[in-house]
Amino acid sequence: MNKKPMIIILNPASGAAGEEPRAAIEASLALQDAAYTILETTSEMGGRELAAKAVNEGATHIVACGGDGTVMAVVNGIGETLVEGAEPHVTMSIIPRGTANLLAAALGIPTELEAAIEVAIAGRERVIDLGRCGDYLFALGLGLGLTERFVARSSAHDKEKLGVYAYARALFQELGARPNTFSFTLDDGVQRHNRGVALGVLNVGQMGSLAVAPDAKMDNGLLDIFILHRFYLRDLMRIVGRILVGKINEDRAITFHQARRFEINSDPPLDLQIDGEPVDLKTPLVVEVLPRALRVRIPN
Repeated sequence: MNKKPMIIILNPASGAAGEEPRAAIEASLALQDAAYTILETTSEMGGRELAAKAVNEGATHIVACGGDGTVMAVVNGIGETLVEGAEPHVTMSIIPRGTANLLAAALGIPTELEAAIEVAIAGRERVIDLGRCGDYLFALGLGLGLTERFVARSSAHDKEKLGVYAYARALFQELGARPNTFSFTLDDGVQRHNRGVALGVLNVGQMGSLAVAPDAKMDNGLLDIFILHRFYLRDLMRIVGRILVGKINEDRAITFHQARRFEINSDPPLDLQIDGEPVDLKTPLVVEVLPRALRVRIPN
């Protein structure tokens, strides 16, 4: 019986200017003698629609090839086919072609094309949790306030022109941001109130070698919420230092909590980013974990 081909969902606009990602991918796959079908995203059929359609037609291995937006779309497309509480029957792989490649970094997937394809073909499988907020699923997390504006300021043009420095510039533009009032409820049902410049919910604690939330795990059935109370230059310098040594949860400017479900509000209502992409949601929000919802392929 022939093995089903992996379905590669390719954002043709991803990668550096002047690159032809499809030709490079096909050349690498030819060396691996892999069975595959490439589906390119369009304005009419994005990654979410292509992934859901492929799974409904029997695909069992979906490869997201693009930046964080493409990866998020494919996660949500696969998520449309999930049976809650059942073991996931579809495997997702990632070929990173964006600027930040956040989920790939969290899973330890290399950014070099041939190495990423090797992982997609022969890597080991891991089942991770997902988060849900409204109609959106997320693998990494979501953010309000400073974290949402940080994403919104990093335009596609800036990321293409400046690469990761686009994020650094956007970050420095947020120094001295004015705080908002956040309220949130954890599993104990107690409503808490905090002032802060940002609130985030995380499903991941590590970004490559950096511990951004040391207690957060992608497979522990919990989500981590943090409030960044202020953001001045001295805070930025201290926080970067604590991240480098894995002690960000000890910083006085940040508060962390864990729960399976959060109810979140803010004054004033704030926009939202999910997995590094702006979405059409505002507070109030309900955020919950979906344990063991996504099977991913990672390095051996």
